[in-house]
Amino acid sequence: MNLKWIRTRLFFGTLFFTLIANLLRGQDTILTISGAVESAYERNTSLQQLRAVLRQEQQNWRIETGLEAPEISYFREGIQTGPEDLFDEQRIAISQKIDFPLTILYRLKAAEQAVLSMEYQISALEREIKSEVKSQYIEVLYALYLQKSREEQVDIATDLYNAVYTRFETGMATGVDLTNAELQLEQAKNDLDDAEWVLHKARYGLFYAMGLPVEEQKYSIEFSDTLRADDIEVSQIQSLDLQNEQPEYRAVEHELNAALYNLREAKSNTLPDIRLTLYKQDFGEGYNYRGFEVGLSIPLWYPLEQKGRINRAEARKDELGWKQDEVRLTMKKQIEYAWHNYSVSRSVIKRYNETMKDKAANLRSMALKAYQLGEIDLLNLLNAQQTYVNSEQRYLEALRDYFLQLVALEKYMDTDLVY
Repeated sequence: MNLKWIRTRLFFGTLFFTLIANLLRGQDTILTISGAVESAYERNTSLQQLRAVLRQEQQNWRIETGLEAPEISYFREGIQTGPEDLFDEQRIAISQKIDFPLTILYRLKAAEQAVLSMEYQISALEREIKSEVKSQYIEVLYALYLQKSREEQVDIATDLYNAVYTRFETGMATGVDLTNAELQLEQAKNDLDDAEWVLHKARYGLFYAMGLPVEEQKYSIEFSDTLRADDIEVSQIQSLDLQNEQPEYRAVEHELNAALYNLREAKSNTLPDIRLTLYKQDFGEGYNYRGFEVGLSIPLWYPLEQKGRINRAEARKDELGWKQDEVRLTMKKQIEYAWHNYSVSRSVIKRYNETMKDKAANLRSMALKAYQLGEIDLLNLLNAQQTYVNSEQRYLEALRDYFLQLVALEKYMDTDLVY
């Protein structure tokens, strides 16, 4: 009795831990679209580099204050030769050079704008990374559905071959028909092999976009195919006149502001820098006297140094002005392209689900039965099956484009349309 009880406990205990292990293993191998995006944020090398550059930019204001290290000096003059080592004067001085205050102000303003520009560049790159990872994830799901579709095509081609072979044995079909059916089956198998390559290419494209280490790129990784998408209307796209709020545009805007401050700084360099010196004097009776000295730098070399800085700053400002126009035009083109492609894909999907899917399936089924009964020839059967295959393939491509264009629009609408 005790032995039976122990065996029962061991059986259920083993079963429990096996179920838990399988559950945990399943959790580890299912890669969701949000998990893929988070992985990319953590491991993307370009993003981490930009974040490091931002930390550098955030420290620039400390070295752009225009304050050089103070200079401490000791001075003695009128030294006489003799045992008492007499002198006329000695003094200890501390000197500080300061850029003109307006120059410092412009330089710090430029550094502040550079930080803001870098923050928007990071935001833009994060959106780009999310878009790339989601697009690659959609490609993987498309490849999986394509593989299932190609497997179905093999089944269809097999049914075709069996039907032709049956008629061939009864003398109702020719050898040409049988050879044609064999070729259709082999072609379907070739298409299935191609679909497997498409899947492998999509998987590794996703892993690369995620920055997934090689040792973690396992075939056991599964993908969630329960993607959901929010439908959008034309009015929402038209509201994207807020292009000036896009991070790419804002980054260039702050970069341009920094260039304007750099230009003002260059022009302010024609104003004199200031040198202050404070010292204590000893005329042989102790350091009982104090003095100060104020110096101003004179920009005698304006045609060379100052003029060169001004011209360079003006050229930089012009460059960024053109860059700003380029960014605006590029965003406009991408938004228009994504919207129209999305609209067409949505129409194709709707038409397929409402009419084409059932009709194509019925046509294929009826054509196969009609061929088996001798009511139609092989050519009509092949046309019916090709219509079914083509409509399903077009649907899958439209479905892929539908999600891809929504992901492209996500970058500009700052919201998750695919999740």
